[in-house]
Amino acid sequence: MALTEDEIKHIVHSTLCALEYMHKHGYFHRDLKPENIMVCKGNMVRLCDFGLAREIRSRPPYTDYVSTRWYRAPEILLKSTTYNSPVDIFAIGCIMAELYL
Repeated sequence: MALTEDEIKHIVHSTLCALEYMHKHGYFHRDLKPENIMVCKGNMVRLCDFGLAREIRSRPPYTDYVSTRWYRAPEILLKSTTYNSPVDIFAIGCIMAELYL
């Protein structure tokens, strides 16, 4: 079932708001993928599966094996162990492109 543009915008906006809240409170998700974004009754969007979440202030090195391959940021693909919250933004960009395509 194809989503309308308004539905996609709502999902992406709501997910970005959730990420903003997480990042503002010192955490990053590290495993964003469509399976971890739930759209509930009334079009409420929720993030789930925080098993790989880390504190932004925690000290690297971080593991380089996080998130699903298709949503990994370039720094993780290149085996960096000193990444941070922008990996979540890269993942939501991949998800948005997938929703539109």
